[in-house]
Order: sequence, then C-alpha cells, then structure tokens
Amino acid sequence: MIPIFQPEDIAPHLDIAALLPAAKDAFRALSDGSAQAPVYVLHPNDMADIHVKSACLPDCPIFTVKMAGWSQVLVDRGEPASSGLIVVFDSITCKPIAILQDNHLISDYRTAAAGALVADLLAPRDVASALVVGTGMQSRLQVEALLLSRRVPQIAVWGRDPQRTAQLRDDLAKIHPKTEFSRAGDLADAVPLADVILTATAAKDPVIDASWLRPGQHITSVGSDDATKCEIDPQVMAQAKVFVDARTSGEAFGSPRRAIAQGIIAASDLTEIGTCLTQGTARDPGDITLACLSGLGIQDLTAVRHLWQKLQPAAQLDLTGKAVT
Repeated sequence: MIPIFQPEDIAPHLDIAALLPAAKDAFRALSDGSAQAPVYVLHPNDMADIHVKSACLPDCPIFTVKMAGWSQVLVDRGEPASSGLIVVFDSITCKPIAILQDNHLISDYRTAAAGALVADLLAPRDVASALVVGTGMQSRLQVEALLLSRRVPQIAVWGRDPQRTAQLRDDLAKIHPKTEFSRAGDLADAVPLADVILTATAAKDPVIDASWLRPGQHITSVGSDDATKCEIDPQVMAQAKVFVDARTSGEAFGSPRRAIAQGIIAASDLTEIGTCLTQGTARDPGDITLACLSGLGIQDLTAVRHLWQKLQPAAQLDLTGKAVT
C-alpha cells in the first residue's frame, strides 16, 4: 500500500532556511540544462486554476508530479485557497512510492526559500523599509524569507481587504518583534518609500506601476504563476534587470511574458537565477532589480528530496522505494 502523508505529517519538517540548499540545487539544474520540468496549467473554471508540475533529475532516485489548485471560491468563503498533492515515484521502475497530501505546503515553503535566496542575491545590503503586497500565506512567508538575510526596521503591509491586511500586520508583528509593521494606504504612495517590494497576489493586471519606482529598489514577485496573471507593469522591464526561474518560464508566465509580447524586452534580456549562483551577480546601487518567480516542478523535487529522509521512518521506504529492513 502506498503511504500517504497528511499536512500534519509534513508541516513540522518545513523550514525556509533549511530548504535553501534545495532551492540552489533547483536553480542550478534549470540553468545547466540537467532538469526536466514541464508545466501544465489548467483552468477548470474562470475562478480557479490547477498546476501540474513534474520534474526529474539525472541520478536522482525519485521524481515527482505535483497537482496544486487555487480557487477564488474558497477565498470568498474564508477558507484556505490552495490545495493539492505531490506523488513521489521511483526513478528506476516509475512506480509510485508515496503521496504527499500537503495542501500546497511544500510549494509554499519552497517558494519562500526561492524568495530568501533571491533576497540574498539581489536586495540592497541596507534595507530601511519594505512593502509586502498581498495578504495570503505567501505574503507572510516572503516577509520571513526577506528577514533571513536582511535586517528591516520597517515593513508596510498592503491588501485589498482591510480586515485581512490588519490581521497579517498583527500576526507578523507578533512573530518578528524587532521589525515595526504598519498598514500601507495608497500603493502609489507606499511603493516609492520601500527599498524592497514583495508581491504575492493573484492579480490579472499589474498592481505595481512603473512610474512609482525609483533607482535602487528590488522587487520579488511570486504571484504571477501562469499566462493570465501579471502583478508588475510590463514597462518596469524596460528599466529593471529582470531575473527568472528559467527563460522558458519567463517567456510563458506573468509579467515577463506580457513584456515580451508587447516588445518591451526580449527573452534574451532575462537572467536565470541559476546563472547568478554560478557566475555571480553585481548589483549597482542605482539598479532596479526584479525577480519574477513562477515556480517549476524541479523546486518541488529538490524540496521533497531534502524532506524525504525526515519522512522516511514513517514511510518505511528508502529513496528507491524498497522496504527498510
């Protein structure tokens, strides 16, 4: 019988800092061409999407297939919007060896680890203030990710729902007492004040306008994970250095896709994050840097590979799918 892990089995083992090596492995594999990581996005209705992301690596004993859904109906009900599972397969036999019914938790934390890595690579060394746009789980985690590598005295929170915005601000203030959290008013006023801007929304049209930005800022965008979404004004690409998971994902999803379609930039203008890890990146103080993270299945695979040894005793399986004796 295939073991099934529930969110409560997985959550205790999830930690952003601990997943940083897995994030680095994923980005390097994307840039060196060793990863296979196809993506399919389905829209069963106009208020929902489901992402099917699979991945395999040479010499990795397992491969993964993830099905992760999001629904505006659940948001409107006040319920968690995300759901999903990851199936783990034996790379030799292609037999399934475990089901991780994580309800998007692994995706949330591996995305946060990617955000932490990007912040360390691209954010200004001295950050006086930051702005998080969005009020969901990823907004919360991206703040935690930023604070792993930067001390930020002030962080403002902006969201469309005043109650959810206030709740996130209060929750973050309890977890991070050394940082002052406030509610942002008008975005046009809040954006120029922030050295780092974190966007984690499901916006179909840009929430950040190019005219609001100033030299020296960094933006991490994690919400535009399909071809219909676009958090950042495509005109930003004309003035920013743009970083992506992979050029293929930049061409296919989010703000980079829209900027390429409008002729503002070319795909060759996109820099893969894995390239920064292998070749380094020099950030001029006057640069605007933008990281658009749409997420790929290789990040799920490297995260699961990292977690597997912690889950293994309960599964009674090793990485080849054989029973542990």
